[in-house]
Amino acid sequence: MSEQTLHIDHLYLRNDAAATWVEKNTVLGKGEIGVEIDTGKFKVGDGVTSWVGLRYAGVLVSGSEQNGYVTIDGVDTLVYRLPVGGASIGGVKTATGTGKVAIASDGTMSISNAPSADKLSASRTIAIAGDATGSAIFDGSAGTSITVALVASGVKAGTYSKVTVDDKGRVTAGGSLSPADISGFGTAAVKNVGTAAGNIPILGSDGKLSDSVIPAIAISEPHTVASEKEMLALAAQVGDIAIRTDGTGTWILKQAPASTLDNWVQLKAPTDTATSVNGKTGNIVLSTADISEGGTNLYYTQARFVAAFKSSKSADLADSADLIRNSDTLILDCGNA
Repeated sequence: MSEQTLHIDHLYLRNDAAATWVEKNTVLGKGEIGVEIDTGKFKVGDGVTSWVGLRYAGVLVSGSEQNGYVTIDGVDTLVYRLPVGGASIGGVKTATGTGKVAIASDGTMSISNAPSADKLSASRTIAIAGDATGSAIFDGSAGTSITVALVASGVKAGTYSKVTVDDKGRVTAGGSLSPADISGFGTAAVKNVGTAAGNIPILGSDGKLSDSVIPAIAISEPHTVASEKEMLALAAQVGDIAIRTDGTGTWILKQAPASTLDNWVQLKAPTDTATSVNGKTGNIVLSTADISEGGTNLYYTQARFVAAFKSSKSADLADSADLIRNSDTLILDCGNA
């Protein structure tokens, strides 16, 4: 008998939605597979039992039929009981006491009531790598801690006016500010310097501020007023002087505001009554032209002296023996020795 090869391009299993299978309650042939297309579960027919009576594939018996099998969330689940320190299933082995390994129909394995171990069978090293390093030995018998050391960024310890930071927040560079770093704040070559409102004035070549940016200093600025009321109404500054023409003298403002009389101090007047000489004040130097002579007491002049001398001594000035001139010779006769 020769062998024949059957080529099948597509093999479709009998399938339907879970609710439809229940509704139709079909009897599958012996070995026939029926798939719930919406749950992925399937059942294998025996040619006799209808769909509802069949169990899902992989489940042997229900919990009600044999000890050791239970139903979890409506799904029949097989539970294995393992002896103390004995068998293992799927690499899961009990240590002490009796543990239970449950395998659901979808192949999921779970462990319940398994005793805990005192420690791991072999110690393990837990390490940290990357931007930080550190490690510790852990065997499960007690907690452990890891001392972490940060990986050096390459920046030396110090104080920097500017730093560079990467996307992880690490400082990767440090340095000092340059003119380019503060160009937005204004320099002598930028718009923020000048004498306009909001500008910063700079010193001139003489090391001083321009007079145009300094307000007038009102120290000892004089104000002439006719009364105390006018003095108190002055827009005066500390140091200003009020000269009152009402005979009360001169006042100086010692503190603001000028509208308070107690803030003014009256300056002391000289003890004598003379405040000027022939209309002159201050350090006065007088000459004969500054003071009138009066009627009788005239100022000395050479011409006035000669005229007065001649007028009062005209008889004595005649040329006679009583008058000796500088051209005469005087002979003194002292008698015989």
